[in-house]
Amino acid sequence: MKRRLILWGLVLAFIWLLMARLNDIEQLARTLLQGQWAWVLAAAVLQLAYFVIFAWIYKVAFAAVGVESRMGELVPLTFSSIFINVAAPSGGMSGAALFVDDAARRGEKPARAAIGALLVLVADYGALALVLVPAMVFLFLHHGLRLYEILGALALLVMMVGLWAVLLMGLWQPERLHRLLSWFQVKADSLGLRLRRKPFLAPDWAERHAQQYAEASAALARKPRSVFLTILVALMGHLVNLLALYALFVAFHTEVGVGVLAAGYALGILFLIVSPTPMGIGFVEGIMTITFTSLGVASETATVVTLAFRGLSFWIPLLVGFLLLRRVKSFGPAEESRAEHWGVQLTSFLTAVMGVVNVLSAVTPSLGGRLALIEQFSPLEVRHGSHLAAALAGFALILLSRGLAHRKRTAWILTELVLVSSAVFHLVKGLDYEEAILALLLAAWLLYLRPHFHARSDPPSVRRGLRVLLAALLFTLFYGVAGFYLLDHHFRQSFGLDAAVRQTVVMFTQFSDPGLEPVSRFGRYFAASIYGVAAATFGYALWTLLRPVFVRHPSTATERAAAAAIVEKYGRTTLAQLALLPDKSYFFSDGGSVVAYTAKGRVAVALGDPIGPDADVAATIQDFQEMCARNDWQASFYQVLPDHVDCYRAAGFNVLCIGVEAIVDLACFNLSGRDKKAERSAINRLTREGYKTVIHTPPLPDLLLRELRDVSDAWLTMVHGTEKRFSLGWFEDDYIRHGLVMTVQDAEGAITAFANILPEFRKNETSVDLMRRRPDVEPGTMDFLFISLLQWAKSQGYATFNLGLSPLAGVGEQPDDPALEKAVHWVYEHVNQFYNFKGLHSFKQKFDPTWSPRYLAYSGTTGLLSVQFAITRASSGDSFILDYARDWWGSYRWRLRRAG
Repeated sequence: MKRRLILWGLVLAFIWLLMARLNDIEQLARTLLQGQWAWVLAAAVLQLAYFVIFAWIYKVAFAAVGVESRMGELVPLTFSSIFINVAAPSGGMSGAALFVDDAARRGEKPARAAIGALLVLVADYGALALVLVPAMVFLFLHHGLRLYEILGALALLVMMVGLWAVLLMGLWQPERLHRLLSWFQVKADSLGLRLRRKPFLAPDWAERHAQQYAEASAALARKPRSVFLTILVALMGHLVNLLALYALFVAFHTEVGVGVLAAGYALGILFLIVSPTPMGIGFVEGIMTITFTSLGVASETATVVTLAFRGLSFWIPLLVGFLLLRRVKSFGPAEESRAEHWGVQLTSFLTAVMGVVNVLSAVTPSLGGRLALIEQFSPLEVRHGSHLAAALAGFALILLSRGLAHRKRTAWILTELVLVSSAVFHLVKGLDYEEAILALLLAAWLLYLRPHFHARSDPPSVRRGLRVLLAALLFTLFYGVAGFYLLDHHFRQSFGLDAAVRQTVVMFTQFSDPGLEPVSRFGRYFAASIYGVAAATFGYALWTLLRPVFVRHPSTATERAAAAAIVEKYGRTTLAQLALLPDKSYFFSDGGSVVAYTAKGRVAVALGDPIGPDADVAATIQDFQEMCARNDWQASFYQVLPDHVDCYRAAGFNVLCIGVEAIVDLACFNLSGRDKKAERSAINRLTREGYKTVIHTPPLPDLLLRELRDVSDAWLTMVHGTEKRFSLGWFEDDYIRHGLVMTVQDAEGAITAFANILPEFRKNETSVDLMRRRPDVEPGTMDFLFISLLQWAKSQGYATFNLGLSPLAGVGEQPDDPALEKAVHWVYEHVNQFYNFKGLHSFKQKFDPTWSPRYLAYSGTTGLLSVQFAITRASSGDSFILDYARDWWGSYRWRLRRAG
């Protein structure tokens, strides 16, 4: 959860930065275009070499403290640290923390990595000081030192002293370091308690890290040459940076001396470190420009060179760092998956924004100068047609953005075609190269993200969508031609068939036709309605093309037979038997497991854990998730066991406790004791009145089935309900006929209640599914039925009896439970109108069960509602809202009659 919030913050920070500094980025692009490309390219190569050297600094420093690292891992971290330093400005500390966290995730000791990162900062600041001191002497000799230059140098000195103090404390005063870390741990844990969270740090955190700091400091003391080597490599990096700055001066036709170059560079890097803005944004540009200007460089050249240097050393690496975040180990598989998800969502949003840009650009007049230039090459009709085409492309991009959000491959292909086409339209309609560049950049970005758009559309819907697309074109053409031909008296000119066709085509290629003059209100309405009809029909066609895959036939006989074989071999919960009911579809893994699921809309809900070998559970969860992604479904698992919760979390799922399952230990079950007096009384009274229970073995005869159905129908009428499915069975003749059933019969032999019995396959446990009674049964009948079931199961040698799920019970009762589970507990305590949660739990509690938690695994916090909606549809049918309304009205009328 914490890392997800960090990712959210980083993405939002990047968007904010782009929006806040859009003018700076545009100015940078114009600046780089003004220079000599050969020298600008040389400066870019030198900047790339600088970042490689910076990664090398970390490699040398880590080696000094005994931390293994590779350049292939450190270079992406270097670029990502630039972005992190912008998102969380701290003088380079946050970027260094990224290196430490990455090392810890590779199995290295975090305290040793932290000492290595401190050594990098000390070396980098020390190397800068070697450049800064002669630079400030040079400035002092030329025009004296200004106050902000002195204060900046003092701030750097204070930071260096502080870093050296922390670095040497582990070597000279380990006890004081231990006390410092202990104080920090106490403060952090007290903050966690105030936020009602578990302690942030482990109990031995301070002692363990103090020991690792001391070991790393001792390793440095044994290798003093490593410290000097680190400083030397850092100095090399600054010299390469100076060469890049010099190449930019040459690119803009200016020669400068070493002193001028070093002064501007040193002050710029100084204020990059000490300025209050992230990575010195605004400060560095101003300081470098002022410094160069004060030393005789023309102000225009100083500004241009500074902007170009900042572009190559900051803005472009910043973008690269954001893109490389997904390769950083600090955001593990789950966080990488979420980063990928939000990258796709951001692309979808940008596509919709590009659609709006297209529409706005199409309805605004072109610039005069550009229009005069384009008129030499493009006829008026083509320009008008391009305006309309750009608008239609914008409308299409807005519709396609939803398909991109669902990773649709069809949407990706269509979006690429529309973006490239719209770039051409923007150029033809008025030489709008800004919009064309944006469209091509977005198309290139989509091309880079191509592997992430893998979801299929529903094949029958795609075929129907293509037919609808063709039909939309023909219908709109027919609509326009027929209207102009039959309604020509509503226009100043008359239309023959040929003229009606030409006029309709003109309406498709221009926003308006000056020659079309309606003479009535209806004529104006009809001319405008052509666009509305076209938009509606084309929009419906696009929506049809991008629909998710639908499961029209849950499973074949072959699949059900294969699933039954796996369930009989590996099934170990009461849900395993329900996995074989005909409302399920099946996913088979390569490891011999099966997942029984139901797809509703864009959600696939699996019933319970994967059934198969224990060693294959984690892989099956991942494979099922990938299959769902290909079909544009959101994967979820309902009523999973606590045994595999870690597997779901590792796969990126959120896990929510949804209740507890009641399991009775039959060896301990009996009716003795004062607390069972009410149950004994009910059993004895019904027995005296001639009631008894009977076990019916399969196959059940038709006469018995008809009587059971009468009881079932009466029960459904009494509760104003309908048959449930998915996690429950339903009264269907074949299902009931081929299973054990226990009935309660009165003295005349009439059945008053029944329950069908579900065996488990691997565990010595049994359970029930349907439990139904007539409305007018004797009080205590259901107690009589359940006690008889428990006694029968005990006599048959079963070890346990599963009474099923008690929804929402036991959820969110502990102080450290998640906030979402506490919200579920509030529902359990206060919402009893539509479902008697507490009554069901109390009924099961009288049999002294052991309670075992059950969970819902789902993707994304926002996905919880859609998953719950899909579970409700799977359980109650697609018309459940009408059913609930009818049931509520029936129970409301019953309460009114009872009150009256």
